[in-house]
Amino acid sequence: MTLKTAIFLVVLVVAFAGVGYNIKRIIDFLRVGKWTNRFDNLTERLKRTFVIAIGQSKIMRDPVAGPIHAFIFWGFIVLLFAVIESIGEGILGTFSLSFLGPVYSVITVSQDVFVALIVFSVIFAWWRRNVTKVKRLQGDAEEKKDASIVLYAIAAIVISLTLTNATRIAVGGQYAHEVRPLAAAVSGFFCACEKTEAAFEIFWWIHIIGVLGFMNYLPYSKHLHVMTSIPNVFLSDLRKKNYLKPINFEDETLTQYGSKDIEDLSWKQLLDGDTCTHCGRCTSVCPANITGKVLDPRWIIVATRERMIDKAPYMLAENKFGFESWETGMQAAWSGGYGTQAAHATHEEAVVEVKGGVTGTLLGTQPRLKKEDVESKKFIGDYIPAEMLWQCTTCQACMQECPVMIEHVDEIVDLRRNLVMMEADFPPELQASFSSMENNYSPWAFSPSERAEWAHGMGIETMAEYAAKPEAEKKEDLILFWVGCAGSFDARAKSISRAFAELMQIAGVNFRILGTEEKCTGDPARRMGNEYLAQTLIKDNVETLNRYNITKVVTACPHCFNAIKNEWGDFGGNYEVVHHTEFVQQMLAKGDLVITKDLEQRVTYHDSCYLGRSNDIYDAPRATLESIPGLEIVEMERTKSKGLCCGAGGGQMWMEETQGKRINIERTEEAIATGSETIASACPFCMTMLSDGVKTKEAGDHVRVRDIAEIVLEVVR
Repeated sequence: MTLKTAIFLVVLVVAFAGVGYNIKRIIDFLRVGKWTNRFDNLTERLKRTFVIAIGQSKIMRDPVAGPIHAFIFWGFIVLLFAVIESIGEGILGTFSLSFLGPVYSVITVSQDVFVALIVFSVIFAWWRRNVTKVKRLQGDAEEKKDASIVLYAIAAIVISLTLTNATRIAVGGQYAHEVRPLAAAVSGFFCACEKTEAAFEIFWWIHIIGVLGFMNYLPYSKHLHVMTSIPNVFLSDLRKKNYLKPINFEDETLTQYGSKDIEDLSWKQLLDGDTCTHCGRCTSVCPANITGKVLDPRWIIVATRERMIDKAPYMLAENKFGFESWETGMQAAWSGGYGTQAAHATHEEAVVEVKGGVTGTLLGTQPRLKKEDVESKKFIGDYIPAEMLWQCTTCQACMQECPVMIEHVDEIVDLRRNLVMMEADFPPELQASFSSMENNYSPWAFSPSERAEWAHGMGIETMAEYAAKPEAEKKEDLILFWVGCAGSFDARAKSISRAFAELMQIAGVNFRILGTEEKCTGDPARRMGNEYLAQTLIKDNVETLNRYNITKVVTACPHCFNAIKNEWGDFGGNYEVVHHTEFVQQMLAKGDLVITKDLEQRVTYHDSCYLGRSNDIYDAPRATLESIPGLEIVEMERTKSKGLCCGAGGGQMWMEETQGKRINIERTEEAIATGSETIASACPFCMTMLSDGVKTKEAGDHVRVRDIAEIVLEVVR
């Protein structure tokens, strides 16, 4: 054994021991949280991993930063072969993968190509951070330092690799099938002499120590996502996008509703903290943050990690774990789903100067705060300002843009649940909505007896009236029109209900309504954090629908649509649910509705978050508008999956915006800027917010806000 081999083996063992230690430490920290099963449906998880993590599909939504990151990511995948060769050379003296034949030629050529792309990308990334200073990339001094270290390390690793290959080629050490155009070109600067052989050894050591050192630096860096991003994508939630996990109120062992601290979060939510790339994409698209409010989705995830760093070491010392072992959790996974276990665990790590007033140093093996200091601080308050939580519209723009599938909204709602149900600490204006939902089954203070008054004179039958008829008079194709609270009580939204109902009557659709038996779907209460109230409403509604044997539901409210379609199944409510924009398109396509006149107008369509991002319905509303002769359709700057929220979701409809610019004004200005005469909507909440925006901007004399159903009704009757 040569001296080089002996030294390398020592370095290799120490390096991999460090990596192993850090992996174990990270896993131990995750065990602080509650168990959640993220090991189901492996086929779908692998598919998502290849598309999003390996394929970088979400990264590519940013046409500038996307390719930069993708080149670095794909380059490191290709360069794994070079790492294998370097380790082989360190142990055996000479080693290559040339036995792969022509495949080796492809590998070596691609390595040189990606080295060039990585160097270019690193320079461009550095320029964006330090010269053009892209807003979302500007962290504190420590974060900037960390980002620079990572960029310099990446550059050193790939440049030293090229110089290693170039010097080896210069002294005649090229392997069979090895094709390296970049290294071959650089080799011309070296002579076939002892100095070059010495240079080869220097570059080889720089490269391998750079790789092994980088692996051990990452767990102490804000770029830990380099190691955790692929697992985080694999472990992301496969269920419907805008779905909230219910609380089992029948579980008598539960002593905590919602999440008060890190031990109340799931281990996957803690992994989100480890995986955050600090890229700021989530914050850059957050409607609250855009309009000058304190809500910062990135900070909520970062703060979760910060709290875990501070608190977990003491929990580990006390042997407190959220679930006792991976074996216990996996047994739960294979036996049934998303259960939880009672108990807790650990973690320490990097910190910045933060909004919650926490400061510290890079991750170490010792707690950075004294136990009494940790216990005196509150997760909600000292780490995450409560004000942040109540500014979220649950529009999911943050989750849509996150390249590593972090679930921001789920955590925000979990924290809200604790504030509402355990602390009774929520914005005072929500109390009226909660009370109204409890007593009147609607967020608005209208009598339940008035719920069907919108349909007066239209000859629309209720389900109770229909059920009382003889069997011979009943049809098989019955559809329930779920009107919703806004469509039942709001003066402007009532016209949407009437327009859509009239369209169905014209088309001969066999539909009924629940009338006074209909109650709020529970969506506002759920998003506001009042899970108990939400479940009470959901169960009452499910009982009613199941009593009438309802199988198909159509609704004009995206919030009702999302709740019934994606969440009621947990409570025995399984129905085919169709949004009215889809239904109108179907009626037009089948010829049940016939357009009889042109409409010479310029129209822009506003995507509802709960219809678009939450349920991927973008085409049906646009296809309907496109089918109307004379209509000129123009898109706003932010549209479809990148559309901006109207500002009403997540309970904001019943709260006041006291900070910054109103979100609905931001969106209305964008719509007016298109020069459209009509702003088309497909949601009663959006209708209210945009109509208010048009009024505020004093544009009502030349801009109208209309629902898709109202526009279609004008051209078919």
